[in-house]
Amino acid sequence: MTDSERKVYRIVFNHRHIKDQNTNYNNLLKFTGKTPKDLDKVLHALAEKKLVWWDKNKSKDVALREKQW
Repeated sequence: MTDSERKVYRIVFNHRHIKDQNTNYNNLLKFTGKTPKDLDKVLHALAEKKLVWWDKNKSKDVALREKQW
């Protein structure tokens, strides 16, 4: 996992466990300081690794994915 992926994942994780809600895409842009193109790449990589749920076309929320043991 790259540093960018780790940073975004920790924001989503903390937002879910502390505030008990999903993270808004626009908030991630603000918290990370990334451009939409860069953030899309990171979120796509995290979604491929099955760490988060995210579909840019359907929702602007990023949800933490539960571990499948």
